[in-house]
This record gives sequence, structure tokens and C-alpha cells, in this order.
Amino acid sequence: MSPHPLRQAAQFLLGVPTDGINPALDRMLELAQATPLCFVAVAGPGAGEAMCQLWRRGYQRVEAARRATCGAADERSDVLLVMDCQNLQDTRAVVAATYAMLRPGGILVVDASALLDELPRRALADSLRELGMDVQPQAHLGAEILATRPFSNRRAA
Repeated sequence: MSPHPLRQAAQFLLGVPTDGINPALDRMLELAQATPLCFVAVAGPGAGEAMCQLWRRGYQRVEAARRATCGAADERSDVLLVMDCQNLQDTRAVVAATYAMLRPGGILVVDASALLDELPRRALADSLRELGMDVQPQAHLGAEILATRPFSNRRAA
């Protein structure tokens, strides 16, 4: 059961931590086993809102991820969260542009809740595998898809 909207507004205005305000973000953080000590990159249309919530929760090493463009940005993040993409093409594009920001062993969690059918979810999981990510066989069944960047630099053939 979610808190009453007026209570949420009061918490926001008073600067009180708002755990639970975004259930998808809560699930994604739990899947990634992220703590405030993690370096978290957030990508997608919901990145700004997610960053604000993460800061309020005590995550100090948070950044917006648009594109991995330089060696300094690559392989730096412990966790990459892809938020609020509305279709498969947008989701693939955001992941392809940002996944290099993950360090080897880093965790990618994609909000796939807008992909209502099984085929786009399977296609997304397959796309992650093509990028060289480790994805569980049944990952397409959840509202979020979890993938791990392997320690080796191998690419799927």
C-alpha cells in the first residue's frame, strides 16, 4: 500500500527521505543490491527524477548517463539503472549508449514495465546478451531485467 499523496508531498517539501515513493526504483535498487556507497548511473526519460530520489536517500555518487563518451566515464559505475523507456527501440538505444559506463562485474537493471508483451521483453534480454551482458534465462518475466557486465571482455558471437 502506497502512502497518501498529501503525505508524500509533505515529505518532499520537508526534505524527509521518501523511501517507497517510486516502487520501480525501490525494486531496481533491491535487485542490484545497491547501497549508498555504490556509484550509480541513471539513464532514460526518468533519470532526473530517479537521481533526485537517490540523493534524498543518501546516494552521493549518482550521475545522469546519456552516452559513454570517454575513457574517464567508461567502466566507472557499479550500477546502471535504465528508467521509464516506453518501447523496445528506445530501451535498446539507451542501453547501447550507456552500458560501457559499467565496471566489469557492474549491475544493469532495466525498467521493462512498459514492455507489456513477452516478445519485446525477450528481444530486450537477447539484446543485452548480444552486448556481452550476463542475463538470466527467465529475466524477461519480471518488471525489471537484471544483467551483469562480465569481468572478461568477451562478446557474444
